Amino acid sequence: MSGNKEEQRAAVYRGVDEPDAAILSRYEVTPNSSGPIQKYLEAIAQLRLPSGAPLISVILFGSTAKGAFTANVSDVDVIVVLPDTASQDDRRHIQEKVLALEIFHGFRMPSDRTRGWLENYVERCTGYSLSGFVCTRSDLLSGKITRVLGLSPLEGVFVDRIVLAGVIVSAVTVWGEELLAQVPIPALRRLDVLKALFIFLSAVILSAAVFPLFPNATKYAMGVLKHSLHSCYFCYQQKTASLKEEVDFFGPRVSRRNVLDDLLNRRRRYSPSLAFVLSCLPILFRLHVRTARDNRFPQPVSRNRIV
Repeated sequence: MSGNKEEQRAAVYRGVDEPDAAILSRYEVTPNSSGPIQKYLEAIAQLRLPSGAPLISVILFGSTAKGAFTANVSDVDVIVVLPDTASQDDRRHIQEKVLALEIFHGFRMPSDRTRGWLENYVERCTGYSLSGFVCTRSDLLSGKITRVLGLSPLEGVFVDRIVLAGVIVSAVTVWGEELLAQVPIPALRRLDVLKALFIFLSAVILSAAVFPLFPNATKYAMGVLKHSLHSCYFCYQQKTASLKEEVDFFGPRVSRRNVLDDLLNRRRRYSPSLAFVLSCLPILFRLHVRTARDNRFPQPVSRNRIV
């Protein structure tokens, strides 16, 4: 069984530039993130455009950047920054290489079947399939989330400012040019909290609707609730934290702590559940309404949080 898994990874990995010596100087590997993460980041840093040009930067963000990585649960979220001369073909080339490396190093399993357009659409809407992003230097410095995360203008309408703030404040440059301090972060608005609520509720309703069709529907809802906790916690603390810390923080503030505990348990031992998907709806509403009520807006984002 394990042999087949390794063969799948190796097949996807063919053609990816193989890393040599360790070259990351800014990222301190923590005890629970050593080994595979270090090798994965080193391999990304050594990627080249088809022209042979090197990358500008490799940026790690999210829980892994703060040393809160949990094997088989956490994503390794990265932004790969390319030169401004990079074409769309260059972006696709690097995106495919990053995806192949993600599979090879065990952070994403190869798909065992072909996904249709609807399943791909649902996964994108719920954020389930997103962990590696490719943008140019000017994209990053624009401070526009659509350019940084490669979203369409229509998708950008529904993305709140908290997303970019959370990414930049949690991020660390692991290789290349340090650009994070130059990225503008607009003040957070109460509108952003409510916009996030609308998107998260829509995503969970979509997850419930496709539950009979797609095996990962429960995982879609789990991801949405996780991102909701990240978003609301950031409005209180202007920093990121582990999911467990966020659950402990909001437990006394919402009346359905059992749903949050269920999220943690399912991340450790997954099982599909339509009841869990539906239970996410009221907890999302409570989280965002409480966040909008408790905090003052507009809320400037402190640069002192960026390390």
